[in-house]
Amino acid sequence: MKNIPLYLAHGAGAGHSNSFLNDLGNAISAKMNQPIIPVTFSYMREVEITGKKRPPPPFKRLIPEFSDCIKNEVACVVAGKSMGGRVAAQLSKEPMVKAVVCFGFPFYPAGKPEKHRLSFLENMEVPCLIIQGTRDQLGSYDWVKQQSLPENVNIVWIEGADHDFKVLKKYNKTATETISNMADITQTWLNDIL
Repeated sequence: MKNIPLYLAHGAGAGHSNSFLNDLGNAISAKMNQPIIPVTFSYMREVEITGKKRPPPPFKRLIPEFSDCIKNEVACVVAGKSMGGRVAAQLSKEPMVKAVVCFGFPFYPAGKPEKHRLSFLENMEVPCLIIQGTRDQLGSYDWVKQQSLPENVNIVWIEGADHDFKVLKKYNKTATETISNMADITQTWLNDIL
């Protein structure tokens, strides 16, 4: 990947202290042999300092925050878990952004596919990878497969995984194995397109 930095944003409810996101960042960093740069939105920094949970601010306020983190880069990859991926997808027009990676894209609010967010993917100007669990309540396999997505959006499915990438026991796969698999997919895809 020629040492292009990867910026990783968190989801709406948990920051980088979340064990899944922390382990995923470390696994990707090890596979790519370079550090991953965590992006923590200001509302989450406040949550981590005060210990009081609060919802994220209006979505449009998060986009300039992420954009500000990458403003000095010549080339970078932007990525995120759930909401963080949705924000990352809005940065594809930035000249330094060469690819977008989303872990568990929130295609719609839980149980409300009619309020879908497909428009967030419609104008992607760079390649986009979405790694999605087949049991994701914010974008199930059956629903997503029926949608028409841009050609530069590539979806890789994790069999039996939910939105937090917890896999059903019958698949006999540990959380560590799932995370390692996601890191492999990410590295291979980035090597192919960059």
